[in-house]
Amino acid sequence: MLVSSQDEDFRWWNDIHDWDGVTPWNSYINVAPGTMGPNALPVPEMRNGFLDTFYTASISGEMHLAENEFVANAYIEANIPIKNAVSMQVTWYPYEYFITDTTVRDFRAARTKEAKGSATGDLYIATVIPIVQNHAKWPDILIGINLKTATGNRLEDARYTDSPGYYFDASFGKSYILKNGLVLRPHAMGGFYVYQTHDYKYVQNDAIMWGVGLDLVKNSWLFKTQLTGYSGYFNYYDSPVVFRAQVSKSIKRAKINFRYQVGNNSYNFHSLRLGVAYNFSGNWN
Repeated sequence: MLVSSQDEDFRWWNDIHDWDGVTPWNSYINVAPGTMGPNALPVPEMRNGFLDTFYTASISGEMHLAENEFVANAYIEANIPIKNAVSMQVTWYPYEYFITDTTVRDFRAARTKEAKGSATGDLYIATVIPIVQNHAKWPDILIGINLKTATGNRLEDARYTDSPGYYFDASFGKSYILKNGLVLRPHAMGGFYVYQTHDYKYVQNDAIMWGVGLDLVKNSWLFKTQLTGYSGYFNYYDSPVVFRAQVSKSIKRAKINFRYQVGNNSYNFHSLRLGVAYNFSGNWN
């Protein structure tokens, strides 16, 4: 029997995963947040109920650490208000570098033998619609309609899903000004998240989103804590929960952000983000 060079290249993978010679390789990859890289199906950014009416853009560097895995990536975000009535938000992972050991590689059924490389990530596009803003008694309420595109590559290494997704979220928040000038803003979020899999029996996973948080604002400083996540129905590494703590300092039109994030066994990463944002509409304060 003739053996092609491609078969020779992946013979190690065929042996490890007992390939039957027929089933497509992507069926061996479990599309779930706990069985892929940290940016494949991350817990979405949680809003606090307040509509951002500034034209802003930010760029950040992120680092993710887990047992036997290191990831570094760039993260870009932009906010585009439209007549102060709605806001368009765009986020993108333009570059990711990853390295794992063979244990992680084989658990994910990844197909690069060296277990390292680079990838381009997904683009997210959101429309944010205010329902209630600045009401004397009611909390601020936002509705988010969010699309996950399929721009990411390296599905073969379980870095990105190579499939679309979407989620809807409603966020609620209200600010309270204390005598010392400190502003407290508790907020919460609920929603519904759907992403596609490569399983021919179960082609999508449906998840319930949730989150609670607290913002503290003092002059040009912002401290933010959040506990948020989503729960899929497969019950196999598809219920990530993350705790986020962020500090920001605004200096005229610029803002410096630092964030730490840690997750559960469906998102087993310690993550750091350091970035700078620019406000094209004017000063932040």
